[in-house]
Amino acid sequence: MAETGIVIKETGKYVTVKLERREACAKCRACTAGFETKDMIIEAENICNAKEGDEVEISLEQSNFLKAVLIMYTVPLMFLFVGLGVGYLISYAFQLQNVEIIAVICGFALLAISYLIIRSNEDKWRDKKFRPIANNIVRSKEI
Repeated sequence: MAETGIVIKETGKYVTVKLERREACAKCRACTAGFETKDMIIEAENICNAKEGDEVEISLEQSNFLKAVLIMYTVPLMFLFVGLGVGYLISYAFQLQNVEIIAVICGFALLAISYLIIRSNEDKWRDKKFRPIANNIVRSKEI
């Protein structure tokens, strides 16, 4: 996956890059991202020695992208389902009223816990394999 963007800040071995949303994102309309014109800001490893104002190509290896998606979406979804199941089991074991409400509360509680676990381990995952790479200068800033 490769995108191009403008370097807005250079800090040694990392650059902050402003990316415009792709045309596919604007046409999809599956979420509110297509309706907004906000730019995306990404921090990437600067292996091409880009300077502020340069247009660079940003890439993230496909397998690493899929791992990141798995961590951010699939793990919380599984915690949600397990929480729903635990809520139902607790409700039936103790013969409680409002089984669905208890299941939903347990589901959302485990969902929140999953995001806290992901957030607490974020520093471990901020290594090279999950960080985008600015690997090519597409257009250098004119002086």
